[in-house]
Amino acid sequence: MNLKSALHERHQFRLALCGHKAVEAGAVCLLLMVQGHLAMVTFAHVEIAGKTGLLAVFPALGVSFTKYARYFANRWVSSAFLGICTFLADATIHASHYPGEYTEAALTGIGAFFFSLAISYTPVGKEIDRLAENFLHRHETAAVP
Repeated sequence: MNLKSALHERHQFRLALCGHKAVEAGAVCLLLMVQGHLAMVTFAHVEIAGKTGLLAVFPALGVSFTKYARYFANRWVSSAFLGICTFLADATIHASHYPGEYTEAALTGIGAFFFSLAISYTPVGKEIDRLAENFLHRHETAAVP
């Protein structure tokens, strides 16, 4: 028995959402934290970016258990939600490396939005969108005897 057949598609979506969106948010955070100088990346940077990515997806995971999860089938809504949550997570996890208290958090949120939107057009993003479509038909499947 493989993992894909053992998990309901809604749980597959939640796993994909958490893993994929956390990496998107964390990657943008890491890039901006070192100000584009990837040779300067340390384990501490990766740890902070990982925490930011995980904190950014927790609200989305919580929403995926509500009736509002169907909105994640829209790539624009999903990307915007991730961008907002990434801004909040980045502002919470660490101080800005740029002038202004929330400059880096704002740039990270905007970057996460655009990165998530771009990924949604790839085959991986389309598969995640296909899994999200299961939330659109929640009431139809419940009514079938």
